[in-house]
Amino acid sequence: MTITQADIQKLASLSRMKLTEEEQTQFAVEIDSILGYVEQIKEVSSGAQGNASHADKKPADIAHRNALREDVADTDLNPDASILIDAAPAEEQGFVKVKKILG
Repeated sequence: MTITQADIQKLASLSRMKLTEEEQTQFAVEIDSILGYVEQIKEVSSGAQGNASHADKKPADIAHRNALREDVADTDLNPDASILIDAAPAEEQGFVKVKKILG
């Protein structure tokens, strides 16, 4: 898949970015390169699913064989969250209160 200048202009418009011609050309090359890598990954993935050692496993099993660690709170960096809450300019119900930025 080749990325065109029109594709880049559309992405820039959707992102509300103004890009120079030079930036558009640079982004087109970079995005095209990224999509090339994605195609390589797809080829490797489809080859791995056909591998005899995985023949008895379902594709979903293969995709989830490298499970991530359990999601637990790490209090090593900030053992007492109240320090952060107390330092914040505004607080509400134990959370830092910030300005609304989205409508």
